[in-house]
Amino acid sequence: MWLRLSYLSFRSCFNKKMVNGRFFGPDISGRYKGLLRKQFYFHGLPWIYDQPKNRELSPYHRKPKGHKRERTREQRIEKIKKNLMNYAEEEFKFRQERLNKRPPGGLDMIVQKMIPSWIHPKTAAQLQSTKQLLLMKRGRQPKQEEEYKTDQYEF
Repeated sequence: MWLRLSYLSFRSCFNKKMVNGRFFGPDISGRYKGLLRKQFYFHGLPWIYDQPKNRELSPYHRKPKGHKRERTREQRIEKIKKNLMNYAEEEFKFRQERLNKRPPGGLDMIVQKMIPSWIHPKTAAQLQSTKQLLLMKRGRQPKQEEEYKTDQYEF
């Protein structure tokens, strides 16, 4: 140990070193560092080679992290307020979509099969266009509907 002290600087010999990306232990171990410190005090010399520790960075002096619900409470409240502003419209849209997707049942189903345009005005036009497409695929021309002539009938 004493021979090492002759060619090492005191400050660097007690610390870990990084060489080529790897850490190596100190040149003088903690045991011998304690012996040196004891000899310094025994001879009345001050020991100035300990690195000062910054106690404020210690985890014991930090504010506790706390629970996540406490940390994110303000953002949650803002998000809830923002979502409540247009809640009525969103609820109405959602309910309408659910009602429109539901298949008709009971009397509505019977009426839709018999007279589809009563429930949905688009349905009759869709059925007519579907019939025309099927006829065109089969190679037939769809019949042109004749207009009623009022002068044929006498009232």
